[in-house]
Amino acid sequence: MTAIFAALLAGTATTAFAVPGVTPSPYATALEPGQSVTITKTVETPVIPPNPDIVFLADTTTSMGASISNVQANADSIVDQVLADQPTAQFAVADYKDVADYSGAHFNLRQQLTADPAAVAAGINAWTPLSGGGSDAAEDWIGALGEVPSAIDFRSDGTPVVVMFGDSTSHDPSAGFSLATATAALQAAGVRVIAIAVPGADGFLWNGLDTAGQATAVTNSTGGTLASANPSEVSAAILSALQNLPAEVTHQAVCDPGVSVSLTPPSQNVTSGGTVSFDETITLAADAPQGTTVSCQVSFLVNGQLPGPEFVQQVDVDVLDVEPPVVTVSDETVEATGPDGAEVDYDATATDNVDGPLVPTCAPPSGSLFAIGATVVTCTATDAAGNTGSGTGTMTVVDTTPPDVACSEGANPGGTVPRSHNQDGFFLLGATDLVDPDPVIYVRDSGSGTLFGPYADGQQIKYTETPGGQPRSKSMPGDIVHLFGTGDAEVIAVDSFGNTSAPVSCLVPPPPM
Repeated sequence: MTAIFAALLAGTATTAFAVPGVTPSPYATALEPGQSVTITKTVETPVIPPNPDIVFLADTTTSMGASISNVQANADSIVDQVLADQPTAQFAVADYKDVADYSGAHFNLRQQLTADPAAVAAGINAWTPLSGGGSDAAEDWIGALGEVPSAIDFRSDGTPVVVMFGDSTSHDPSAGFSLATATAALQAAGVRVIAIAVPGADGFLWNGLDTAGQATAVTNSTGGTLASANPSEVSAAILSALQNLPAEVTHQAVCDPGVSVSLTPPSQNVTSGGTVSFDETITLAADAPQGTTVSCQVSFLVNGQLPGPEFVQQVDVDVLDVEPPVVTVSDETVEATGPDGAEVDYDATATDNVDGPLVPTCAPPSGSLFAIGATVVTCTATDAAGNTGSGTGTMTVVDTTPPDVACSEGANPGGTVPRSHNQDGFFLLGATDLVDPDPVIYVRDSGSGTLFGPYADGQQIKYTETPGGQPRSKSMPGDIVHLFGTGDAEVIAVDSFGNTSAPVSCLVPPPPM
């Protein structure tokens, strides 16, 4: 292992990279329907992008001997360090030359993608700088890059990276590819290119990897990097470039109905191993189911790939119960049973969206004595979340029952009556009512319709029927009222609510025999 590469490994081991992942995770909160909360979400990206599929692509022409030897000497250490950062990494090995000097040698696959470090080392050790050629300085690495997407069995969930090092430009076109078509093929496969420009050995044809700007173009277009190194520093440059790739951090959220997650900004670019922060807004829908817990799983992706479970955030939101119970009270109308009103039974129910049926508290309670008229009953119920709902009902006690009226024969205070006259009718008026203790009594002349009164219960009258006469009344001794009518006497009673009894006749007795 070279001293420079050993120093790089030592520095990597002590560099204070943050532990890759997302914080805070998990996150739990409680919100009302329609509310949202915004938190700061920090993502520590991995030093090397997730699931890397790394293709080592070397210029194996004669001028590259020293650079190839450096990589071969440090191959095990490079692979071990990458695996330490990304245990799921896989590697492939290939090389290129100048087709004009080595027919069909623009792309040689030494090792297909593998996770076996020994196989990777064997492929790298198969690189042999070949002598001969030299018709011009340019090689055919554009053609080699164009072959990579179809020649390498990249994983569907991998991060494809080509690490290419060489000392000369490429023919363009090259082995059937132009710089544009090779770049398009790499972009379509999502392949990033790391290019390391090295100086060739003295006495050989080489003109610099990026002299024509080709390496700059392909690395910029694929999201890779361009570096330069002396032959003794190539291994260190490879590892450094792998640990400093551009990384795009995005997210995917899978949420229960009623909750959503958004990030501001939606994506950020950072050098791998760097830190980015997002404003994460968690929003409950207005119709989120109250009294439940809704969840989201938010996956933070690096270059479109999930680096591992530490990049998955669990979000749990308790949906607060803010809806009060629904209280229903029946309206009732009952007949009064006495002057104080009547006892009224009514129905009251309460239902909560979370707790279900509840027992309401009512004032006055069902079965209470309610006064005549309308009384509003208020019932309340409180759920487990402290929400109180109320409802009202109207209890109406009415008096529609008419009084009872009586007209009974009364005593004749004068004693005898001349036989030549009809006996005068003396009557005692009476009336009772369930509610009104003092209903009033009227006497109606059935002949003329004249109404006499009002009189109280217990009033004594004398009624004289005088056909053709004038209806009238006069007072008599003993608080007796003498009434004269043209027809029979009819007695009715009226209570304080206007209920009127059916008429009762007071028939004048026949004359004495």
